[in-house]
Amino acid sequence: MNAVQRFIRSKVLLLTAAILIAAMCLSVLVQTQSQAALNRTVDENSRGLYDILVQAKAGSGGALMQPEIATGQGGISFDQLQGIRDLQGTSVAAPISLVSRVTQNLEAPRLEAMDYLGFNSGLVGTATAGDPSATDPGKWPAAESVLDETPKKYRLTASATSSDGSSEQTLFKSSAEGTLGKGRLVEEQTDGGTSVRIAGPAGETGIKFPAPAGGSEHNLFNLTVALPMAPEVTESVVAVDPVAERALLGTAGDFLAPLEKAPPADARNAAAVGQHFESLFTSGISMKELEEGPDFLGVKLKYWAPLMTQYQQAKISGQLTEDSQAIPLIVRSGTSLDLKYSVKIEEIDDAGNVVKDVGTVDRSLGKDYLPFVSKSPFALSWPGSTDHSKLLGNPASFGRGLYTPATWSTNFASAPKYADGSTAANGAVDKTATAGEWVTVNRLPEKTAAGEPVDQTQRNPVDERSYRENLDTGEKLASPLAMVYGTFDPAAVQEAAGDVNRLPLGGYDPTPLTLTKDAQGKDVQDTTLKPSLSATGLASQSAGAITDYYGLAAARGYEKNASVIDAVRVRAATPGSWKQVQPDVEKLANEIRDMGLEATIVAGSAREDANIFVPGYSKDGAGKESALGTVQQSWVRQDAADAVSGSLTTTNITLLFLTLCGAALLTGASTVSYVRQRRREAGTLRAMGWTQRRIRSWVLEEFAVGAGLLALAGIILSLLSWNLATVIVSASVLVLYAAAAFFAAQQLRHREEIDQEPQHDERLIAVDSPLTFANRQLTTNRFNAISLAVAVGVFGAAVGGLIALLIDIPRAAGASALSGMAAASVALPSIILGLAGVAVGLLLTLVTGRFELQAKRQYLGTLEAMGWNPDMLGQVRFFENVLVGAVAVPLGVLGALGVGLLLAPYAALWAAVAGLVAVLCWIPIATKVVQ
Repeated sequence: MNAVQRFIRSKVLLLTAAILIAAMCLSVLVQTQSQAALNRTVDENSRGLYDILVQAKAGSGGALMQPEIATGQGGISFDQLQGIRDLQGTSVAAPISLVSRVTQNLEAPRLEAMDYLGFNSGLVGTATAGDPSATDPGKWPAAESVLDETPKKYRLTASATSSDGSSEQTLFKSSAEGTLGKGRLVEEQTDGGTSVRIAGPAGETGIKFPAPAGGSEHNLFNLTVALPMAPEVTESVVAVDPVAERALLGTAGDFLAPLEKAPPADARNAAAVGQHFESLFTSGISMKELEEGPDFLGVKLKYWAPLMTQYQQAKISGQLTEDSQAIPLIVRSGTSLDLKYSVKIEEIDDAGNVVKDVGTVDRSLGKDYLPFVSKSPFALSWPGSTDHSKLLGNPASFGRGLYTPATWSTNFASAPKYADGSTAANGAVDKTATAGEWVTVNRLPEKTAAGEPVDQTQRNPVDERSYRENLDTGEKLASPLAMVYGTFDPAAVQEAAGDVNRLPLGGYDPTPLTLTKDAQGKDVQDTTLKPSLSATGLASQSAGAITDYYGLAAARGYEKNASVIDAVRVRAATPGSWKQVQPDVEKLANEIRDMGLEATIVAGSAREDANIFVPGYSKDGAGKESALGTVQQSWVRQDAADAVSGSLTTTNITLLFLTLCGAALLTGASTVSYVRQRRREAGTLRAMGWTQRRIRSWVLEEFAVGAGLLALAGIILSLLSWNLATVIVSASVLVLYAAAAFFAAQQLRHREEIDQEPQHDERLIAVDSPLTFANRQLTTNRFNAISLAVAVGVFGAAVGGLIALLIDIPRAAGASALSGMAAASVALPSIILGLAGVAVGLLLTLVTGRFELQAKRQYLGTLEAMGWNPDMLGQVRFFENVLVGAVAVPLGVLGALGVGLLLAPYAALWAAVAGLVAVLCWIPIATKVVQ
């Protein structure tokens, strides 16, 4: 009988080799698919809108990059920008700079109580500016009012509150009293005939808050009460090259198209622009132009009216000079600033006692707020009011604009500073915010627009901690005039940038901060920090406006080739995935570095949440400072793709090794037990004159067949996967299998047989229970028992190592957003690999236990003949496995702990627990299966 026939006859060898080959095929296939999924995930999510971030040399900032790259510090000249664009490998080079911090007063709020007087041809004709459709009396409803004909006394309490997301503070609270009643139409005789005007009822005093607020007045639709000024709000302005920015953002940057039509630098005189729009009133303007906006050099300026009114106010106050320039702006739609304005209305008697609580109305800044202009008036409605002003058309088509022109400044304009702290196991870096000086905000202006002094007691000035520094800009330029060309939605820009590798685009794509732990270290749920009034705080929203570099020159000034560019976002000309373009990006970055600039390769980077501790954030009335706690903010992890790909590839290969090498080691243990059965055949052959060498060759020939099958399977798998890891693993399995076979052949050497069943030994254990019988059988057949125990111990250690690797995948992947996606992509294949390893190990231990099945059947049959019932026979099998497990437990636990410490130290304890559980689970499974 040749070796192949003997191998086939040896069902255990055939089964063992078959299990090992099946495990190898499954494991290599799963590992290959896992690696492909990993590479695909990393490639698809590792090349963002640009490949290189260029900044002025400022020293290495570490692996984590701060999201605020528009700092106002400059450092890059226009000649250097052109040099970058001239490089052969450059596709897009988009510069960005922080222009200024801009402080502006919100439009003067007002309370409108419905006091609709009905149709009157004289008043309507004046109000409609010649629109004939509004003079049809049939379209006008009957008069109605929320006020009584007899004036009543009211107390109005106006207040404003703001929240930073952590705590709320009252910015001011002011009250005013007076009588209000239903308006009336008064006819008066004039030289030309009869005129009609609107007046209050007899005895009405009106309500007037302290200056700079006005009083109250009646019009055709409402009684309007001027409320105290809302707090000042500070915004930031950034400058971009609109053409390059649109090339960078694609369709998401179409909002910048109007900036491309802005006039050149020598055609932006504020006085000339203001006079042009003033002339529209004298020359006449249609309602359609009023709503759409007049054409200004090819752009429909929807917000030309606020520009005109602010120009007039600034001219009166002397804020604008002959050198003032008009700055074209694309302003942000909406705000994330938490500011709530409320008015409480109470009817009172002459003694000041409350007769009736009319109600409280409020309004918050939100999506309808536009910096520099007024999308709609900041008006609050008296409870029960209906807005009839729309009878005259769209009342928001001609908004008055903000209360006064904005104040441009570079105070506290640069980015916050942070200090590095400890590093977590997954590579996440803790940071501490460096607090600056205290900034006082919420002050009132010294004088009103008419020059009257302002009562400063109306406000509660608020101290905010500054996390930003002033910029040094040199000469002080004339105040500019904002000219709004359109709006942009920062959420749309953020969406275009993506989430995983969301690289900082500049000041109009902010990254919010979320409070995760309070000052005492306790967890905080879902608290997003809000921007501060002064914009000097830790959290910043998207820029209030975007301009071009001529606008930056008008606001801050620069020479022809001044170094005012904060950063340049560069996209390489080479298409493809991150891995494909890596060599070309490296070459382009080196060419930029040769220009004396800092070039950070961000292709292959990913977003990562940085934990930032914020000390000294607030203070109480006594001046005691308190910490905010720990916040999270998305930064950028450089080289995240390389790190993720490398660590998870290593984990993949290690899982493959553990799955197959563990199976190979168990195969060796199985082989050792199997050879024990063949010693009788070896003795017969030796009696026939066979030498030890010939006997060893006789056994090794059988194993060689199995080794050949393993080698053939390895070659086929290596050719199919074309993966070096497959070749290495296949070769390792083959070597281990051959070593186990050679070791097993050594067990067939001639040994003197010792009677293991003495008949008259006082130490002989009495068979009085299933436990004592099981103990006697295992003690008698020590070699088989120890071989099985070692196999089970190796099984437990292998299970522990596999579990440790699976648990350690998130830590090994890292803390970036790409890490999470990559770990998710390999999670299922990794679990399948781990389960395959567990299944193969379990099968081989069960096969090892069946090697003595014939002998067990014999003595179990004898016991059955002696009268032992099935329950007692089952107990014998159970106790045999328990005793084997007792020996295997320390081997499995210590082995799993050692493998865990070697491969995944942070999950080593879990590996030990898994090893223990694996051995304990083997006991009932083996008892049930090996019968």
